[in-house]
Amino acid sequence: MGVDRLASPLVVDSVEFPATISAPGSSESLRFLGYGMTDMTIETILVKFTAIGVYAGEELKTQLKAWRGKSASELTAEGSGYFKDFVDAPAGKLLKIGVIKGIKGNQYGGTLESSIRDRLAYDDLYEEEEEAAVESIVAYFDTKNLPPGSVIFFYWPSPEELQIAVTSDDKLPERFEWTVKNKNVATYLLHWYIGAKPMSETTQAAVAQGVSALLA
Repeated sequence: MGVDRLASPLVVDSVEFPATISAPGSSESLRFLGYGMTDMTIETILVKFTAIGVYAGEELKTQLKAWRGKSASELTAEGSGYFKDFVDAPAGKLLKIGVIKGIKGNQYGGTLESSIRDRLAYDDLYEEEEEAAVESIVAYFDTKNLPPGSVIFFYWPSPEELQIAVTSDDKLPERFEWTVKNKNVATYLLHWYIGAKPMSETTQAAVAQGVSALLA
């Protein structure tokens, strides 16, 4: 769901998405662009796994000015180039991922590892540095449990760097617990969530709506 203007926090399955967020250690105000879900229908029952809120800095307006006036469907049209421009834009970006159905950290890390590795390998970008960076993220999640109500934060202060934290409640962490400085891994993880072939199509659509509104 994309949101043009959010006066008060939006609550989705007990996960709160405020209108703006400032990442720990940063004074930059990141604007809420929209949210999506990861879910699956199992025997006619819709099972929700996570709610994903996406935030970006106001600098995104300048970086994506070439897309001004475009609709969400135009942004996400095959071959448009929008996804790469969004991910590569040197503006802060943050994902707040609220866990609805609990999962073990090593399961989440394993899914992330296989998805990011396969995407990098397909583009012939999976070298020793990328392997080490991905393995470090997996090792971080191996130490975590992700019960319902916990939150994963991914923060990109720049396209070259990814910072990660997990909290047991719906609050921002006091600091990020893990940092990965590898542009390929950092950007491909963001593509995994909202790129051309995302794990969450609703999140991809919501961000495109939010970007379209931001640039209007």
